Parts: sequence; C-alpha cells; structure tokens
Amino acid sequence: MPLPTIKRLVLLLVVFPALAGMGLAASAHADIGTPVANLEMATLQGSKLPLLAESGSTVLFFFRPRQERSRTALQDLEPCLKEFAGKSLRLVGVVSGSVALPDVSALVQETGFTAPVMIDAGDALYGSLALAMHPVVAVIGPDHKLAAFEPYRTIDFCAVLRSRLHLLLGDISESQMQRTLSPERASEGGQTQLARRYRAMAAMLFNSKNYDKALASVRQSLAHDPNLASAQTLLGQILAAQGHCAQAQAAFQQALALDASLSPASQTASSCPAAG
Repeated sequence: MPLPTIKRLVLLLVVFPALAGMGLAASAHADIGTPVANLEMATLQGSKLPLLAESGSTVLFFFRPRQERSRTALQDLEPCLKEFAGKSLRLVGVVSGSVALPDVSALVQETGFTAPVMIDAGDALYGSLALAMHPVVAVIGPDHKLAAFEPYRTIDFCAVLRSRLHLLLGDISESQMQRTLSPERASEGGQTQLARRYRAMAAMLFNSKNYDKALASVRQSLAHDPNLASAQTLLGQILAAQGHCAQAQAAFQQALALDASLSPASQTASSCPAAG
C-alpha cells in the first residue's frame, strides 16, 4: 500500500473518532424526567441554599470563568428571562468546585449577574445530569425532574429557551412551541430569522390571550428586525386588544409603510375598545 494512503488511513482513524466523540458530547444529557435531588449547596458568597425552588421550576445555568461564551451568556440570561419575573421560576448559576472562585466572582461582577451562584463540589450535579459542555441550561420542573435542556448558542438561545419555559409554564402547547422553533425560513439573514422566531412566539401568546407576554415577544422581534411588517401588524393587534388604540393605529400605519401590499382590512383598530 503506498505511503500516502497509509497516512490517510491513520488520519481517518485518529480524527473521525475524535469528531464522533465531540458530536456525542454536544448532545449529551440525562433523560428528560431524571429526578434531581434538592440538596443544600454552598454559594459563591459562602452561605448554603437549597438548589431547587420550593415551588415552581428552576433554571440551572452551568458556566465557567475565563470562557467567552459563558461571559456572553451571563450577560444575556437575566434580560432574556425578565418577562418571567413574578412567575414560579428561579434562576441559579452553577460552577464547578474545581475552578478558581475569585475568577467566578470577577465574572459575575463584570456581567451584572444577580442570581445566586452555587458551587458544584466534585461536579456531582453536573455528572448526575450527564452534561458534557459549558455553558448549558438545565430546567428542573416543579416535580424536581429534568424538564428541558438547552446548550448555549450565539444566535437564538434566548428565543429557544423562552419557548421551552413558556411550554413548561403552560402558556403554549407542545405543537405551538415546535412552530416557534421552526419559523418561516428567512433569506435576509440571522437577525431576521431570529425576529421571525420571536414573532412566532408572540403570535402563539396572543392567540392564548397572554397579551403582556405577547407584547414583550413582539417587541423583541422588532428589536432584531424593525422592518418586519408582520411583526408591526401583530404589535398593532396586541395593542388594540389591550385597549391602546392610538398606539395600535400607529403600529398598523408603520406596517403599511413597510409593506404596501398588506391588506388595509387587516390594518385596523376597529376592534379596539374605546378609550376611557
């Protein structure tokens, strides 16, 4: 066998198993429904707290110091979950007991992360959930079982996580969540795709008459793509349902300015209750 062929075979034997291992690690986690013990764990501040919420769900965010993805996720996570304030939902950061705690403290301070951070001694919690990456979110339901798992991604992490939490809280159905996770394909780029995802979530919440949450989602959509006419239309419909007639009419007019082909009949605040 020629030497170059032998070298290629060696390369395949070395690289392919490594890539396969990376793929397995990227998708690894315990089965949904795995019980999670509500242990008392040491916090970054030196106290001890129960890991899980007494009632409701817990969002466990596993991160590392000196990792750029963890830094970005820490900055994004609390604003992402802002609309769930007042709900039965608790956010907890988790770091390995093997990392330098001063580095963790510095990262938490720099990013403004205010949720409690717990120390996972011996990576026991991380191992019990069979996780294999950082950063990653594990959502534990009110029954103290693994309900969802979401690795961090740079484009649509917040939108996907919010969808999963809305499902867990009963705001949307499984089929509705799947539709928000697979919105209409956009050709304009990542920001428009993300805007369509938020718009899809807002539509589901609007149809369920969760107007405040729908409004928050549609505003997120327009923040990513202010020129998405369908999101402007939905904004008008939500505002009309809330009785904000003047704001609804302004949103409808903006939608028509963005897309003159929209049906004028759909751009109306006629169903808006009269302002008191």
